[in-house]
Amino acid sequence: MSHPRLFVAGASGFLGKSLLNAAKKDGTPVLALVRTGSKAREVEAAGAEALVGDILRPETYLEGLRGCETVVHLAQDGSGPLEEMRRVRVEGGLRLVEASERARVPRLLIGSGYWVYGSTPGSITEKSEPRPVHLSAVNHATEEVGRRAVREGRIQELVVARPGMVYGPGSWLAGWAQELLEGTFRFVDDGSNFMSPIHWEDAGIALLRLAKDAPPASTYLVVDDEPVTVKEFATVLSGLLHSPPPQGIPMAKAREEWGAELAELNAANRSASNAALRALGWRPRFPSFREGLPEIVKALQVPH
Repeated sequence: MSHPRLFVAGASGFLGKSLLNAAKKDGTPVLALVRTGSKAREVEAAGAEALVGDILRPETYLEGLRGCETVVHLAQDGSGPLEEMRRVRVEGGLRLVEASERARVPRLLIGSGYWVYGSTPGSITEKSEPRPVHLSAVNHATEEVGRRAVREGRIQELVVARPGMVYGPGSWLAGWAQELLEGTFRFVDDGSNFMSPIHWEDAGIALLRLAKDAPPASTYLVVDDEPVTVKEFATVLSGLLHSPPPQGIPMAKAREEWGAELAELNAANRSASNAALRALGWRPRFPSFREGLPEIVKALQVPH
């Protein structure tokens, strides 16, 4: 492999794999930071060079950073408590900045999410005001690590990617499918609130484009061409699964059964625009979920 252009922390995760897939097709060399030998074998099979280390311990990957052009922070731990997620995302971001400064890597791409905007009437753009809470507050704090590093002159360039609902293998989609098959899936009220999906392959291509070509101090929403209501997405998914159709739950009952925060999260309106990303030259292979969802559903590992 030629010298890596990208250093990717979190390469074995869902978004990381989508980026590795895009980089392999593009011929872009990647050095992937992973925690274990088994993860190393996964990323090597995806065409990357693996480096076993710990994002919280820069000494385990500092030498690997030397000569790279861009560091990509996609590392996260969503399986444990919120504080552990914060450690990996925020403190991990701080350690990446520290190592990047020492290795003289000029550019940092932070993977965040469009959840930082909260529920928004109309169309969300990069100029919309973030209103992060709970999990999205961790992502927003991670973004701030990068912004502060630029202000302090520790890195030269920062790009922030805010993907929408990325559907693909290993994503939230499996949980929705399982609930639909069990007849337990519920949208809030009439399900008319919007979400903004994107196929995982298109998300990976977008991340690669941003890592290589986005201007400094830029933020990009990563979504497909067509926001869709939660009810419509779930209804199409149920049709592909041949499951019972999705049903609604009144907001008051959702608050009672799920808790206020989760109810509000599920009722949020997030209709996002990809105009800025398109202006960079990116085009989705799957303009809407209707084109992309069928092949993903065929690969889902859910019992029927």
